[in-house]
Amino acid sequence: MKLAVNYSTPLIELISQQLVSIDLIKCPDWEGMIKEAEPYGKITIHYGLDIGLGDVFTQDLSRIQQLKEATNTPHINAHLVTPKYFNGYDKQEIRKINDLWREELGLLIDRFGEDFVALEHYPYTAANSHIRTAADCQNFSQVIKDTGCRLLLDLAHARITADTLGIDVKGYIRDMPLDRLVEIHTTGIKMYAGILTDHFELQQGDWEVLDWALTEIRSGHWRKPQLVAFEYGGVGDVFVWRTDINVLRTQIPRLYEMVHHSD
Repeated sequence: MKLAVNYSTPLIELISQQLVSIDLIKCPDWEGMIKEAEPYGKITIHYGLDIGLGDVFTQDLSRIQQLKEATNTPHINAHLVTPKYFNGYDKQEIRKINDLWREELGLLIDRFGEDFVALEHYPYTAANSHIRTAADCQNFSQVIKDTGCRLLLDLAHARITADTLGIDVKGYIRDMPLDRLVEIHTTGIKMYAGILTDHFELQQGDWEVLDWALTEIRSGHWRKPQLVAFEYGGVGDVFVWRTDINVLRTQIPRLYEMVHHSD
């Protein structure tokens, strides 16, 4: 397994000073950022693809493939979603979204192959109640099983969804097709503006869930993923205020040791 960390200016500073070691710099599919990051290490791309809005029909799949090949990114990731005003209690809408999920994923799978498309679950909160159908573990898992694609497990998203539903996070995760796991995301969660939110520094509960996940991998209960991504830090107004160089300096070495100890 490899450790990837979100691109940020503080991360590049730490790498330049040889204060942290990582395997991959995680970037969105932005050519400018990729070029900035390339001198400092190998890149893995996290695409902003959403499955359930019809967006895949208009995507430039040739560009996606070129970026994948240029960076040797192992798979194309996509997020299972529903439209903003989706009614999860309307049977007709549920049938339509299930058809759309499979049709859009089918386009990606036809182009890249089922082994190279990974589906990620979004966090379900009171602020995005329309996403509940997509975040439902049974629905999400069935889409993976029906299409043959792979699983991208986001531990923070799972914790947020489980908290919103009032269920045990380990049970929520265990119900996923973990035999198809190819990537794990981890980051800290905190209450922000009254909503449980991710992309913060790791705290005790976050470390515990990650340690449990890595133990399951070492024991052979889960498929060993290709990479674990620390989704802390970034650029722009959304991320800069919660990108602390001291957090990166202290938490990356611990993560690196945990990930490589599990390899």
